[in-house]
Amino acid sequence: MIFLPRGVPVREKVNPARINLPGAMEKLRVGTFTGYLRFDAPQGTGVILFQNGQLISSIFINQSESERSIAYDAIAKIFEISIKGSATLNIYRLSKDLVLGIHTLLHGRYLQKGQDLNHFDVRGQLDRIKDEHLTVCLRIYADDQTALIFYDQGYALGFFHEGDIELESTADISTSVANSPGAKLDVLEICSADEVVLADLMGSADLGPIWQRTRKLLLEKRQKHEETVVRSQEQNQQQHRQHTLAVFKTIAGNHIGKFGVTQVEKAFIVVAADMNSETIENFYTELRRLARLVAGQADIQTMIDEMKKQFNG
Repeated sequence: MIFLPRGVPVREKVNPARINLPGAMEKLRVGTFTGYLRFDAPQGTGVILFQNGQLISSIFINQSESERSIAYDAIAKIFEISIKGSATLNIYRLSKDLVLGIHTLLHGRYLQKGQDLNHFDVRGQLDRIKDEHLTVCLRIYADDQTALIFYDQGYALGFFHEGDIELESTADISTSVANSPGAKLDVLEICSADEVVLADLMGSADLGPIWQRTRKLLLEKRQKHEETVVRSQEQNQQQHRQHTLAVFKTIAGNHIGKFGVTQVEKAFIVVAADMNSETIENFYTELRRLARLVAGQADIQTMIDEMKKQFNG
């Protein structure tokens, strides 16, 4: 899970499976969009950052947070969950400075993670940030609300809370989401803004081939899965058919002898692979006709009643 404040909404709750994502991202590029795209799916969360139309960062973190991908690997993962139809896309506009801050946060290193604000020495942590001249981001979150406070060399740069587009000059940890029940705190060590080296991922490579390759791989995987399912169904049907035939032969042998076993084998030819009710009824009809040569009607009916009981059971 990636906790980020929402900026100014551009689009929310979009199904990216209905969108040609490389084409949509090209429009953001041409429109010099600044902000981020967030993709949430059961498999994990992906974020793509734009600054003045340049795709400067992408990251994908799986649901258990045990694996993370960046750059083109992350884009491929995001394309994958989107094509599968399991993702929800939200797009938020931000200022250039905030996008840069989000970039440093997403690539930061945890110093503290998931600390309960009710049992954590926040004042002591703030004193440490100041005394040790740390460059960090404090992330406070509860439910679906998140706030960020950025520090550079121990000095508070500003506060980013829900719905903002700019970094606010006031950074007060005692307000907003920090007062919510169950609020938690992360402390991440980040780079200073002047240390960040940005690359335009869309300028370095065409995303179209990544999109097409991902679609092709998923299609091939889906086809293999469907073929495996069909083979498994066919094997199960064949095993069920052979088992039913063996049971019917045993019942026939008990009621009308060896000749009855032979007649079961002859009549069972009409039974379809899926053993549907129509062909089973045809089998009973054919077996009655053949069994009349060696058995009376009462014995035949008793035999077929037992077969029906075993088959339905």
